[in-house]
Amino acid sequence: MPRVFSGVFRALIAALAIPALVWAGTPTRTVSLYFTVEEGDKLIGGLTEQNFRLYEDGQPRPFRLAEPESPMMIALLVEYSQISGFYRSDIEEALRRFMEVAPDGHWYSLATYSHGLTIHEDFTRLKGRILATFTELPQPIWSEVDTYDAVNEMLEKLDLLPVGRKVLIVIGSGLDTFSAATVEDVRKRIEATNVTVFAIGAGTLLRGQYDAYLAAGARLELTQAEAFFNMLAKKSGGQAFFPRFESAYRDIAQGIATMLQQQYRIVYESAAPADGKFHRLNLEAFQWVDDKRKNFRTRVREGWRR
Repeated sequence: MPRVFSGVFRALIAALAIPALVWAGTPTRTVSLYFTVEEGDKLIGGLTEQNFRLYEDGQPRPFRLAEPESPMMIALLVEYSQISGFYRSDIEEALRRFMEVAPDGHWYSLATYSHGLTIHEDFTRLKGRILATFTELPQPIWSEVDTYDAVNEMLEKLDLLPVGRKVLIVIGSGLDTFSAATVEDVRKRIEATNVTVFAIGAGTLLRGQYDAYLAAGARLELTQAEAFFNMLAKKSGGQAFFPRFESAYRDIAQGIATMLQQQYRIVYESAAPADGKFHRLNLEAFQWVDDKRKNFRTRVREGWRR
């Protein structure tokens, strides 16, 4: 039977219980909004409050720029089934490369999924244990890949953590075989959960060298898998990656680590009513140069569902 976060998780709950959520029973809720600012492939740092405008449901909202919460809670969710053997080297390479560059001083956990979710490593600051634990896993029993169920359950677990900076890194194909949860279920969950998701698509041979030889049905499944990972990233303010060559995982890992280190944090009072509907956010980032406004791209979540 899979186990939930225990030990360190319960200790963190107790230690961080003081700054509890103020959402329930109040007309507003205090929200931390994490995002990066980009110009092309370049991350932009050093901006101040005067460089941003925030809108919720089209209405301007006051905010303050704050230091990112630290330490981060970074959960790694890794596909691990019998059929994953076809791209196991991709999965191992993606995990190994990220743990090599993962920033020190934060909390890391490891979970795998096939037909069900299993927590192998509770939150630990000893990041070396993540890769060591993964390499010692026995051969997978199941051939199913219940990606939607696993992501949905992991988001639910992360949502139980106290207020803080939470990151989910999903490493897998994005394919789904037997989930009870649907894409719509996961979409609603990520809209209601303050977690930034980065997704790394495994299966470089399928997406690269063998793509021309895939049947229409297989190509459609890969397209759906990529759409699912892109949805997670777009909804949460993260990013999805689909490398065509195994050598790209090093750059992907470094890119994620750099984005985490250069995220901005805006704190504001959300006025979105608790009506179960989706409330859209729009965050503008800009700079005045020679009396002309220069706009930047913000990688930020699309909004909230209450």
